[in-house]
Amino acid sequence: MAQQPRIKNLGRVLFSVDNAMITIATIGVILLLRYIPQNVDFLDPVGAALGDVELTDMVFSKFRDEDRHGVDTNIVIVNIGYSDRAEIGEMIDNLNAYDPKVIGIDAFFRQPKDAETDAMLSASMSGVANLVLVSKVAFKEESKDVDAARFDVSHVKEGREFDTLELSHEMFTQHASTGFANLVTEQQKSKMTCRSVSFVEHWSGIEESSFPLRIAEIYSPEAASLAAKRGAEEQTINFRGNTDKFYFIEGYQVLSPDTDISFIEGKVVLMGFCEMSESMDDTSLKPNSLEDVFFTPMNDSYVGRSFPDCYGVVIHANVLSMILRGEYVDAMDETTAVIIGLLVLIVNVMLFTYMFEHYKDWYDVFAIVVALVESIAIMFLVVVVFDKLNYKLNLTPALLSVFLVGTVHDLYQDSLKKLAITGIEKFRARRKK
Repeated sequence: MAQQPRIKNLGRVLFSVDNAMITIATIGVILLLRYIPQNVDFLDPVGAALGDVELTDMVFSKFRDEDRHGVDTNIVIVNIGYSDRAEIGEMIDNLNAYDPKVIGIDAFFRQPKDAETDAMLSASMSGVANLVLVSKVAFKEESKDVDAARFDVSHVKEGREFDTLELSHEMFTQHASTGFANLVTEQQKSKMTCRSVSFVEHWSGIEESSFPLRIAEIYSPEAASLAAKRGAEEQTINFRGNTDKFYFIEGYQVLSPDTDISFIEGKVVLMGFCEMSESMDDTSLKPNSLEDVFFTPMNDSYVGRSFPDCYGVVIHANVLSMILRGEYVDAMDETTAVIIGLLVLIVNVMLFTYMFEHYKDWYDVFAIVVALVESIAIMFLVVVVFDKLNYKLNLTPALLSVFLVGTVHDLYQDSLKKLAITGIEKFRARRKK
């Protein structure tokens, strides 16, 4: 019988008005923190910086298992650099001589230039059995500046449809199929990380496949079909790596008769701008130009970085590799994330209240230890699950609740509760008068 009062007392502590108020107050602080950086001008840089950092970036930049993610031998990247159209045409001829399965060119040839070199490039393209050129889905107002928002598809979140498809000149596109080269970035490409892509977009009611998906449709229709079934939602890129994870050839090597490029037979060849140089601190190759280069999660300095790390053609190679291998990243939906965060918050509020009422001398130490252990556990779980299972846990609400619950709990017990009680007593006293 003595056990029942103890259980009732425990239930009173765990399921109390105080706990409900602390839970509501913590949720309010979380919502406030989410609202303020987006709506207060001087905090805009803070919001942008925090919004451009994800815990899973560490998997690509620091913890990637090299044994599980080797070189993709199906894809060959060719750096065309600043080659003119005649040189690019000669590269295409030399590459085509070894019968690659597909040649994709990540470059626009928008306007006629020199008639002779244009004719040479067009003739070279006409000899390729499977040629894919890039397009760009855009809005008419963007078309006035062909480089503006080239890689912005923020409309995906807004549910808008494009009304323009920008292409190379007809003398070149007549020999090729096309796929849009837009990558998903929320702000200017010089400030935001490219983490995701869309496989299909629509312009004026017409469907256009992405550049990597169009190539996959030729190289492996089965793999492309699986990609298309994932729908029009943004897809997190499962990065294999930079140029070290693909066969990489410089343009001058393709033009040299002494270079053996017979290994490209039956493979995908991606031609694009990709100027690399040897790093000052190691022997790896690093981007050497700010043209068509982006931040990605593979950046060694995923916080406070100063130089983009990956060229557009290499990002396309990573997306193509993901499609061909079927190694997609799935993610936890927002509803599930909020529910888990709420459960973590409720459990922590109960624990903190119990410790506060029964072990007050140890409460401060307990609060610090719990916050530290739970935060590390959550971050470790996110990284491990992403690395091993290609699944993106969204535990941000849970992590925020762990960080804030101790502070809000103390604030409530020390101040807010007393103020509320005092206010209620004054209100009751006035009503009696």
